[in-house]
Amino acid sequence: MAASALGKLELQDTSSLNRRRRAAISWLLENDAAVARQAERGPGPSWTFDPRPGHERSCDRRLRRVLPLLLPPGVKDDLYPFQRDGVAWLLRNRKAILADDMGLGKTIQVIAAIRRLYRYGRIESCLVIAPRTLLTNWLAETDKWAPDLIVRRLEYTKRTFTPSQWRSAVAGAHVLLASYEDLRDLWDDLDGQPPDLMVADEAHRLRKAESRAHQGMRRIAAPRMWGLTGTPVERDAQDLACLLSLLDPRRFAIDDHRHGIDVLRSRVRPYLLRRTKEAVLPEIPEATEHIETVSLHPAQRDAYNTALSSTGRRSDEGYLALFNRLRSICDIDPATGESAKLDRAVELVESAMADGCKIVVFSYMLDPLRRLGERLVATHGNIAAMLTGEQTLDQRKRTVERFKTGTNCWVLLASSRVASEGLTLTEANRVVFINRWWNPSTNSQAVDRVVRIGQRKPVTVHYLTCMNTVEDRLQPLLDRKEMTFDQLIEALQHRPEAVRELLNP
Repeated sequence: MAASALGKLELQDTSSLNRRRRAAISWLLENDAAVARQAERGPGPSWTFDPRPGHERSCDRRLRRVLPLLLPPGVKDDLYPFQRDGVAWLLRNRKAILADDMGLGKTIQVIAAIRRLYRYGRIESCLVIAPRTLLTNWLAETDKWAPDLIVRRLEYTKRTFTPSQWRSAVAGAHVLLASYEDLRDLWDDLDGQPPDLMVADEAHRLRKAESRAHQGMRRIAAPRMWGLTGTPVERDAQDLACLLSLLDPRRFAIDDHRHGIDVLRSRVRPYLLRRTKEAVLPEIPEATEHIETVSLHPAQRDAYNTALSSTGRRSDEGYLALFNRLRSICDIDPATGESAKLDRAVELVESAMADGCKIVVFSYMLDPLRRLGERLVATHGNIAAMLTGEQTLDQRKRTVERFKTGTNCWVLLASSRVASEGLTLTEANRVVFINRWWNPSTNSQAVDRVVRIGQRKPVTVHYLTCMNTVEDRLQPLLDRKEMTFDQLIEALQHRPEAVRELLNP
């Protein structure tokens, strides 16, 4: 409302108000008029502010404490009740791990909490650390849920970045985004000025104390730190102790895992909030999972047996390479291109298209995705998009957008390691795994790209595995949780007898 209009406002029907209330309302109107007159004249020389993405803002230190109060109210958040509870919980806790089930909107909750901290004047700087593949997603989600916040990608280069650039970056944005690769050396250039709030997306990446990312986060030591992870870190004592030692090093130590998981779980309760889909959003359709066993084609079986016959001539160090070689043959015979899995995958794609459903096909190896794409082009034209780690962030964004909005794009061929984090693919309700990554949580995260908020249809997941091969002997170990992923990898790397048992049961 313009200042001239505000100046003409009069208090009407105030007979029921006492003198103090009338005075308070008059004071509010006068101050609103003053703010409006200032806005009409334009901002003063000390700072500029434009809430639209792509615009810069700068301010001097005198006005930094005023800026949060000048932010416009913005859009309605449309959060679910459990998400509002999550925002309130974050605001109450300076050190916290938001560990909601994948697909429940952890990013949205954090964005809403950051926005409120700025509006309340509680923080003046915020740094979000995320996998490089998710930085674009953070930009898009912030633009959608908090368009009044200015968000920038921190252009960090170790050799050229200076403390003055850090100070300039902080002054030019409400939220700075950086990758875990940046985090390794960033502290050296912060000039002893950590951000007021630090957010670690996919925080389970910090669970190894010896990693450079963990050490970089520990050195920054922001007064507020929030970790986001959909991986249930509370199952492993050592992983949990590492994350807790980052949050509150005065109370937790890296070697606290020696006390056992039960003791740690009791101590972590004030720091960790985890809700499951079943508990807070029972209306999200559950995924129906099918393990489909196929028989190797003759050429595949010959190649498999030939590779297996070399077992006796291998050193212990060669067993893991052989194991991986056999898994690759289960996908495709490299000499002939024959593949029972790809034959079945084509059938599943055609079935989904006939039902009017989009489908996501995951593989942790790229060759099966490329060959499946070639088959689909030959029979159905350009109906598939491919998402891999070889693409730039902009290329991945365009690929996902084509799949989500393209009327003739029915299939997303996705690297399970690239597509397992940060994406929403609820346009699809069919999922196929040509193969599975050894870490079950990575596979679960991939499925949760489809089974999440926004999904309206029942989801069907197909896991393809080859009969009488290492595949159908490996998976039961993980399904029964007889060993963790790390234990399995250690066994395959350092205990050749374990590999021999899988190769020759």
